[in-house]
Amino acid sequence: MPVAPIPLANEFVDRYGGGNSIDHLKLQKLLYFTQGWWLALNGGQLVSERPQVWRYGPVFRWVYNAFNRYGDRAINAPTSGNPLAGGQPVRLSPQERAAVGPMIDWIWGEYGARSGVDLSNETHAIGTPWQRIAAAHRYSVPLGTEIPARDDWEYFSQLAIQRGWNPAPFAG
Repeated sequence: MPVAPIPLANEFVDRYGGGNSIDHLKLQKLLYFTQGWWLALNGGQLVSERPQVWRYGPVFRWVYNAFNRYGDRAINAPTSGNPLAGGQPVRLSPQERAAVGPMIDWIWGEYGARSGVDLSNETHAIGTPWQRIAAAHRYSVPLGTEIPARDDWEYFSQLAIQRGWNPAPFAG
């Protein structure tokens, strides 16, 4: 059931955006944590795009392209996904919203009070998939390097086990 990353990002903006609550860095990390926890708890990918290893942590390239115009300012509206053509914002289908809504709300409860910088620092911690890949490349990672789904599943599954939860088997 992988969903496109921009409608998922728009769902966060619709639910929790406005004011100063979500900037681009924070949005990227919220999506990454959503994808990671989904993998651990469901076994399969939630997002149809793999996060890439960028300087400030995992980044979904299509979301970067769609929201980079905000820079470090708060994101105040969902996007169409095409920064050049405009148009109506792209949304999750009602079925996708019903399936992922509880996870989005849980992620916000766990991470929503933290800043993008704090969340980025968490993705850089020793042993995270981002950190292991970056270290293997001596922190000069080739553009487009993705974090494998299995790496995220293993990492977030360990976090689930630490909470006393049983992770789902990896299904890719």
